[in-house]
Amino acid sequence: MKSIFKYILIASGLGLCLNSCEDSYPSAADSAYPVDMTAVRIVNAGADGQTVFEGTIDEDNKIVNFKRIDPATDFSALRFEATLPEGASLENDVMDFSMQEGESEKTLVMRVKNHNRYKDYFIRVRQKVPVFGADWDKAQVYNFSGDNIYEECVTANTRWADCDGEYVLIVSRVNGLHPHLLKVSDLMQGRIEPINLSTTGISGGTFAISCGALINGHVYINSLSGGGVSPLKVYYWDTPESEPEVVLENILANDVPAADARHGDNASYNIDKNGNGYIHFGSNPDGRDILRYTVTGHKTIGSPSVLTSRTGAQGYMTINRIEDGDQYLWSGVYMAPALTNASATIEYDIKSLNGTEFTACRVFSFNEERYLLACSAARSNKVTPTMYLYDITRGDTIAEALAIFEAGERKPVYQFVLGGTNNGNPGTSVNYYIQKDENGKDEMLRVFAHRTQSGFVIVDFPIKIASDD
Repeated sequence: MKSIFKYILIASGLGLCLNSCEDSYPSAADSAYPVDMTAVRIVNAGADGQTVFEGTIDEDNKIVNFKRIDPATDFSALRFEATLPEGASLENDVMDFSMQEGESEKTLVMRVKNHNRYKDYFIRVRQKVPVFGADWDKAQVYNFSGDNIYEECVTANTRWADCDGEYVLIVSRVNGLHPHLLKVSDLMQGRIEPINLSTTGISGGTFAISCGALINGHVYINSLSGGGVSPLKVYYWDTPESEPEVVLENILANDVPAADARHGDNASYNIDKNGNGYIHFGSNPDGRDILRYTVTGHKTIGSPSVLTSRTGAQGYMTINRIEDGDQYLWSGVYMAPALTNASATIEYDIKSLNGTEFTACRVFSFNEERYLLACSAARSNKVTPTMYLYDITRGDTIAEALAIFEAGERKPVYQFVLGGTNNGNPGTSVNYYIQKDENGKDEMLRVFAHRTQSGFVIVDFPIKIASDD
């Protein structure tokens, strides 16, 4: 009986305490001390401190947005006026929205108080500064991967593809030799109308066709050499309607005795707008060397060099020239992507990307920003075949930009999962195309990624445009 009486007293005490707390701190439903803000404005914006900006209140999310503000404003002491219920006030009507270099927006909490009640709002302030790069939120995706895979990419008989913005090259051995082009404008309309390339005279090699590229409106496709008497060839089509020309025919054991026996599982065609440059072939299976040929006038191929490789590169790698410079990005299955010269001499290792299986990487600039484009090969089951885009704009040099990238979050600005399972022959390629306006300024970025038995994707991005919203 004493125990029961004791619990009754405790319960009564709790009830008194709760009633007392409610009397001191009214509930949100109590209308005696309302704290809803119906309007708010910044009253000292602009270089002269005289411009007024009205805020837009999202009451559901407790967020207030303002149009973008002149960067000449004194952001360290923005003064606010608000329309509030009787008795309510702003806890602080002057707030410090100072921003660090590189920042263009900041969000702080503004508190409305009325007696012993309050409500917090997130105040978002943005500077009206020029914007650069691509608008990732407006991506137009043309997907021929995953569940929508292009039929000639289903098997490993297609191990390479490329895109120059106008055409997609499919290096297909489906039902025999079937190299062909697909017009991007057709793909955008959902039409599949292959433009078949002539295969007259194509023969030899472990595979007669293996990899290829689209360069300055011309088509290149190479064979796979699998041994001392298996030729590495490069075929050239001047136009899609042309007959193929043999511009490289080489038997490794006789012509380049220092080179490994098997090349052509991968190919990096680094040929500039004048038709000059290099072709790099990484050996298979374990990256014993890189066989490099010079190219002049699009069709003269010679001067072979045997370059030192990495075992981690494996048989599926790329070494892609960075725009019009003398630096390259080398990537392979089990190696960290590396910044190099044309001789694969390493200048900077991107160690943070070791294990990503990025076998295809490129660096390029668009609308005054710089990006790293990559695609994972997924030779193992630890990685998913995915295209990635990273912003690496910060930094005066590419090496410095990569170092800053490594020190940061390394979060992609855009990614697309190609799908597909792990693959022992993961031919992987990426490319990009930049469309210019009538004044020669960047207006659209097109990126491409392909992976064996995953298919390919094309994604278009417009330039980012500043708005006052």
